[in-house]
Amino acid sequence: MSPMISADDLHRIFKNLDKENKGVVGIDELHGLLGRIGVHTTPEELERFVGRTTLDYFEFLFFYEAMVKASNPEHEHEHEHEKDLRKAFEVFDLNGDGYISSEELRSVLSRLGLLNEKADDCKCMIGVYDDNSDGVLDFHEFKNMMSVANSGNETRGVRNGADGDLID
Repeated sequence: MSPMISADDLHRIFKNLDKENKGVVGIDELHGLLGRIGVHTTPEELERFVGRTTLDYFEFLFFYEAMVKASNPEHEHEHEHEKDLRKAFEVFDLNGDGYISSEELRSVLSRLGLLNEKADDCKCMIGVYDDNSDGVLDFHEFKNMMSVANSGNETRGVRNGADGDLID
């Protein structure tokens, strides 16, 4: 994180933007904040940059990091945590195609001795974090999964098999 804004400050900013206390910040709120600090863009440009219409807290942190990097060109190296996540992702992405499939997840977890054969539902595990419902995890989705796993007290909804909606 930038030394100018602490993690506590970022959390307070996120909470202030999340007026409905839903755990997400919409593009409109983010656009308003950026306008107040002198970053001028349209909501459409911002949505294209972010790649979604809402950000949860961890996505907000990654967005902040991207903004800091974009405004500080000499900061060319990835954050150490980001590098570690990239390395972990590559361990699971056995074929190097940029996605983790349920078969790749099953293979790595089995080799690590972390897969209980009776609870072998890697598709379901992926489905919980598969935001675009394509059946695989990209790096962004993997980062979200790892952020939730590392926080210890966060939970994600489970996808309803009938229509793919999240159930909280």
